[in-house]
Amino acid sequence: MNKYIVLALIIFFSCFNKISKAEEYLDTMLQPEQVSQDLDQWLTFLDKTHPQLSYTVNDVDAFYADVKKLKSSITKPISVLEFWKKVSVFNSVLNDGHTTITFNKLKTMANQHIKNGGGLFPFEVIFEQEKLVIKSQANGKYSEYRGSEITYINGQKTSDFITPLIQRTNGDTERFRKALLQRRFAEYIWLYYGNFDSFDLTLNKYDQQQTKYFAASQTEFNLNNVFSEEFKFEILDKNNALITMNTFSWGAEYKDVIEFLHNTFTTIEQNNIQHVIIDIRENGGGDDAIWIDGILPYIADRTWRTGSNNKFKVLEGRARSGNNVGDIIESENSFREVDNNVKKFTGDVSVLISDFTYSSSILFANVVQDHQFGQLVGEATGGKSGQTGGTQATILTNSKLSVVSPFFYLERPKGGENHSPVKPDVEIKYDKTIPVQLVNKLINQRNLKVTSQNKSYK
Repeated sequence: MNKYIVLALIIFFSCFNKISKAEEYLDTMLQPEQVSQDLDQWLTFLDKTHPQLSYTVNDVDAFYADVKKLKSSITKPISVLEFWKKVSVFNSVLNDGHTTITFNKLKTMANQHIKNGGGLFPFEVIFEQEKLVIKSQANGKYSEYRGSEITYINGQKTSDFITPLIQRTNGDTERFRKALLQRRFAEYIWLYYGNFDSFDLTLNKYDQQQTKYFAASQTEFNLNNVFSEEFKFEILDKNNALITMNTFSWGAEYKDVIEFLHNTFTTIEQNNIQHVIIDIRENGGGDDAIWIDGILPYIADRTWRTGSNNKFKVLEGRARSGNNVGDIIESENSFREVDNNVKKFTGDVSVLISDFTYSSSILFANVVQDHQFGQLVGEATGGKSGQTGGTQATILTNSKLSVVSPFFYLERPKGGENHSPVKPDVEIKYDKTIPVQLVNKLINQRNLKVTSQNKSYK
């Protein structure tokens, strides 16, 4: 046989086996003893890490009792996928975006599913209150069905179809769970319902209903983090500039983001911009250092703090003099001084927030609002204003599921209302399938206000 054909076959079968193994992982069988070990490992991890489960869990005793009940109910071998279906219902019970039990690298698994011949839901979607609406094609490109409400999926009423998916999604509130679910909608449909070659969707737009057939998507997720897609700056006109921060997480290269922000505010000064819009609607959090070192120096004109009271658990390897591992420490955050090493931006600051704004981006929104460094615009967050954080993670020995827990929680700077969402100072409704609408509406409102003030002055 030709040596090149042999080489090609070797490469083909090695890739096929790798893909097959990734797909077969879900069908790996777990013995009841292994399930029990994993559940014990999870609860031990929570006990050693979480500062106070009652801060988010409505009934802690019931949570532990239900986990125990699940453990005793599994008397026969089950697959990893079936175990996930059973245990992931606790994600909604935990009521916290930072406390979860889930698959590790879910989108990577979904890509492997596609490579193995499977398909995924063909659209990106958003939740508009109780409605599930098409945003775009699965690859993010424009769809002629944008804005259409999906009322039935494969003959099942959408509200019924999505209920088990929401139940298995982590998050502080149902609004936040929906905001998370819409970003993993295709993967959760595949995991919970299995593979579909096609989808029959009943769509409603302008009170006109139609049922359409759509082939499952073969588009893989782009797993590459591209700086220019996550961090953007644009001068919109002579008065307005837009900074888009889709994450506060950039790993070891986070200083590149801080440098980007320093350069951005220099450009803002040079162009005499009067109104800076900071968009964190797609920002699920990350490293506080990015906004503390990259944004606050330019907009903070008085002392400030990231939060008021905090509570944290002392983790192994982090005990200081007088503290023991497992101790719960409560303290009050200190104020930070104004950074006078940069030239302050003296114009108006608007921070755009949404139901998905979370974690570090909620802390940033809290600081802006509580210390009056700008106004919050858009809609209330799905997450609580008092945030957990400092997430720790481990992999369960047998199922290889990933479990995550915070080790502290932090109350907002002004204190109080810690279980309430962060509410905007200016609420503006807009078509969420067209995100730029919010920016345009905000600028138009501001222009009308300035014009009105000028007329009054004359």
